[in-house]
Amino acid sequence: MPPKVDRSIFQSLGVSVFAGAAVFAGLVLWLRILGRPWICPCGFVEIWQGELSQAQNSQQFSDWYSALHLIFGMALYGFVAVMAPRWPLAKRAVLAVLSSAAWEAMENTPLLIATFSQSPNSPDYFGDSILNASGDTLFVLAGFFMAAKLPVWMTVVMAVALDLTIELTIGDGFVLGTLKLFQG
Repeated sequence: MPPKVDRSIFQSLGVSVFAGAAVFAGLVLWLRILGRPWICPCGFVEIWQGELSQAQNSQQFSDWYSALHLIFGMALYGFVAVMAPRWPLAKRAVLAVLSSAAWEAMENTPLLIATFSQSPNSPDYFGDSILNASGDTLFVLAGFFMAAKLPVWMTVVMAVALDLTIELTIGDGFVLGTLKLFQG
């Protein structure tokens, strides 16, 4: 018996791009409803924010946490590849955008902002600017497409190296961040 082929509308690249853009637009609308600023309240825009600055954490386009979003995109690709191996890449990419948007929408609620800012030994967190949340979503997609093209072993090595770099550089990351969140 021939393998069952997914005949969904997401086989069309155009439909997938439209769906991803619609999800992204919904995220931006939600963040505006929550009162998130378009850019850093400091008044200027940077592509890279490399220091842990209270005024600019999660406010610029990219920062140390962007690497965690790359890792998340890699993990999403792996998860969906195992769970839905017959889905076309475009459909998987829409799911990656949807997953990232769901996280960004939750991360910027008052409850999670308070939770993250009160966890011990963590930098102050005031929520993301829309610019930063947009960058985070693009980094998830970048990680997703990297994992789609690279061998599994290389993806795993990159993910571990990125997390270790973040942990050693700023004292945060997936492992340390999770431990901090569940302490006290």
